[in-house]
Amino acid sequence: MMLRGTLWMLLRSQWLLLLAITLYGWAFSATPDRALEALKVAGNSFSSVLLLIVAVMGLVGVIQVWISRDLISRLLGRQGGFRAFFIAAACGTVLIGPAYIIFPLLMSIRAQGARWGVIVTVLAAYAVKIPMIPLEVQYLGWGFSLTRSLLTILFAIPIGLAVEAIMERPTADGGH
Repeated sequence: MMLRGTLWMLLRSQWLLLLAITLYGWAFSATPDRALEALKVAGNSFSSVLLLIVAVMGLVGVIQVWISRDLISRLLGRQGGFRAFFIAAACGTVLIGPAYIIFPLLMSIRAQGARWGVIVTVLAAYAVKIPMIPLEVQYLGWGFSLTRSLLTILFAIPIGLAVEAIMERPTADGGH
């Protein structure tokens, strides 16, 4: 019985990896040459982001150790008030890189006391990416870039507040 529970937990936690292994097994049985080519492409993609993933995990660790829970709670929690949302919007606009870098970082500060609304505001404002604006302007023009950036930042805080209201709504079992 214990083995069945452990196996079930493994399947639930590693389903994506197991699905990928199964699909690669099927691909190798169907067309080995193309499956090997796909595996090489996947390996190259993984190796290109591996250093970045390790760096982000290191940054998450540093934040958890060096930045106190009290400071995060004071700046980005309920104590931070509305100022926390402006900090979140500003931080979201200067972050660059793929989203898989930001998710662990945001969950780390969430675990240290940041509000759900702050987390969502960072994610919403992250669509602006100030360092990328010159490239956007080059392809899409100033009018589009400024309009999109302003509307994104203006709606980031209301979206954060709306998601926070939903996340903190009591459930039928009395929890959140």
